Amino acid sequence: MLVPTSKGDQMSLRSLLSRAVSGGRRRVVARPLAAVFLSVVVIAAVGGNGTAFAADDPPFAQYQEAHANCDVNHRLSDDPIVFPGLPGASHNHTFIGNPTTNANSTPQSLVGGATSCQDTLDASGYWFPTLSQNGTPVPNSIVTVYYKAGVKDYRTVKPFPAGFKLLVGDVKTPDAAHFGGSWSCTGYKGNDWPASCPSGSSLVVRLKAPSCWDGVHLDVPDHKSHMAWPVSGVCPADHPVPLPMLEIKLPYKLAGTSTAGLAYSSGASYSFHYDFMNGWNAARQAYVVAYCINGGRQCNGYGEDPKKP
Repeated sequence: MLVPTSKGDQMSLRSLLSRAVSGGRRRVVARPLAAVFLSVVVIAAVGGNGTAFAADDPPFAQYQEAHANCDVNHRLSDDPIVFPGLPGASHNHTFIGNPTTNANSTPQSLVGGATSCQDTLDASGYWFPTLSQNGTPVPNSIVTVYYKAGVKDYRTVKPFPAGFKLLVGDVKTPDAAHFGGSWSCTGYKGNDWPASCPSGSSLVVRLKAPSCWDGVHLDVPDHKSHMAWPVSGVCPADHPVPLPMLEIKLPYKLAGTSTAGLAYSSGASYSFHYDFMNGWNAARQAYVVAYCINGGRQCNGYGEDPKKP
């Protein structure tokens, strides 16, 4: 603990505290000297460069996430978010989660239903365009949808509200350079699929979603703008509510090593996108968010972290 023993020491401590930073941003602390002694108590750490960090900063946690691990269960040319009530109106989608998801599904119809996810109370619908190679659908390994903290203070993340819908990505992305996700296989990572992958290696696409909600709309006409990206780890004022940051990890099992002949039902590799319709049991999702994300854990598909029980 820093204890001022002279007027010079007091001024040095006052100067140090006046330069306290939180989350990398400078914060001016103007307090009477008597309050300085109290400030020492609430300082979490002092770095080697003399920078003090406030005690309300979140404790370090390497992970703040839960996993929804789900099997593919059906394919349909339906999209209950973009084309609700219009069977066959969409390009073909591959579905995970609730096996009944179709053009007529709503969040209310999904809750309490069956699921292909490991957590039996996650009856959400998740879907994405179908990938084919020379006209044959490419099979998937188990699909993981990560629920992470997109903001610095992972303790503030709230569950998705009942009725929530979201479209992530853009089928109209003009080229691979503008794709917001990534493609990978053994020895390769980029924004487009490679010419080939080593034998036995899965071809994997990943794509994150914005995590700051406007706090009002469960869906909007473009199915996107009710959400925004954090700025410097903090949600912006017009989208103040931090929700879990979704990130899909989607592995494909190629028949051989070549990616020739691959095409999405929506177009090129960079047309990849996915949809989420909240079908969670509300109490279960609240527990998973509190225990796994707010608790700074890395939970498996069953909402457990064996390394940090």
